[in-house]
Amino acid sequence: MSRRLRVLHLSSLYPPHIVGGAERSVSMLAEAQAAAGWDVAAACLTPGDAVEEERGGVRVFRMPHGNDFWLEDWLSHTQRQREWAKFKQQANFAIERRFGAVIDAFKPDIVNTHSMVDISTRVWRAAQRRGVPIVHTLRDFDLLCAASSMFRDTGPCTHRHLKCRVLTFTKQFDQRAVSAVTAVGGEVLERHLRYRFFDHVPPHHRRVIWNTAQVAGIADDYVKPALSGPITFGYLGRLSPEKGVDTLLAAARLLPPTGWRLLIAGAALGPIEPYLELAAGLPVEFIGFQSPKDLFERIDVLVTPSLWAEPLGRTVLEAYQAQVPVIGSRSGGIAEIIADDAWLVAPGDVAALVERMRAVLDHGRPGPPAGRARVVARTTPGAVADAFAEVYTRLLS
Repeated sequence: MSRRLRVLHLSSLYPPHIVGGAERSVSMLAEAQAAAGWDVAAACLTPGDAVEEERGGVRVFRMPHGNDFWLEDWLSHTQRQREWAKFKQQANFAIERRFGAVIDAFKPDIVNTHSMVDISTRVWRAAQRRGVPIVHTLRDFDLLCAASSMFRDTGPCTHRHLKCRVLTFTKQFDQRAVSAVTAVGGEVLERHLRYRFFDHVPPHHRRVIWNTAQVAGIADDYVKPALSGPITFGYLGRLSPEKGVDTLLAAARLLPPTGWRLLIAGAALGPIEPYLELAAGLPVEFIGFQSPKDLFERIDVLVTPSLWAEPLGRTVLEAYQAQVPVIGSRSGGIAEIIADDAWLVAPGDVAALVERMRAVLDHGRPGPPAGRARVVARTTPGAVADAFAEVYTRLLS
């Protein structure tokens, strides 16, 4: 850009507080912009007192959250307590004032908001009153759904339920303050537009920008170590219903008894015993938390059998970086990344997943995914920063 931009990012969390991919993506983007010579700040929530610090060239403002409880303690409260907290959160005037003070201190040209889980959308009003244009990046379904996932025990949601409309009703009004919108996937953008979110934003101010994907220890000249022995499938992520781990284990039970194994990396949100029972007697190993690189170097194929429409699918991006092909669900961002029908299966379709996994066993140890170059080119820090620069430039002009 022709001049030094001042960009203020806002996300519920910012490293070292990490519970998902959003905060990692926001920090990678902010640090890439800072490395390009911009003045960059990030605001986020904190369970303690207000703190201002610098991290990776980014000025970080940590604001007391002002909600009933801290978001990392969410599961320790009852469903009724969580729903009441979600309802009250919409009128969190304290965070609106605190974010306004951050804007006054940093004086940004652009405010770029991201995951708004546990942040009242009143913060958009604070920016609007100060005449600062807002770019919102869709990374989840929090504006539409109280659980952020549009998924229930019965499966993916086909519409917005009454409870979610009540618990998020002010967001429908506040979103009118947003001037441009980006999304990590086409499905998450389309679904918001379907429910009349951001339909006031002109099409030339809407854009899909994938996340930066970097795997620690994997550089441009990385060569994946050769494997031997049985074909090894892998899973990386939470062990929870919407992630489709049950589907994966049901498919594993229908595979030949030998010639393969499955490594499941991740922690269960609830009891792990049901998953252990589904895997009993199979060559399946639950290996707990693993760094992506450590897992990828032990597996031939990653399986991402999500039942919900994941906005992007960070583990798929990371697997492609590590030269690992992926069998994924034909929904949401996972399908957008893989873009090869031969490696996609319908969510929850056990028979189709068995067929795809058997094909791997029949053809032998696969090589790197065919679309790797396309994916890597769109997800380098520089490429993502340039894409956001184009959005900012068009909006400011």
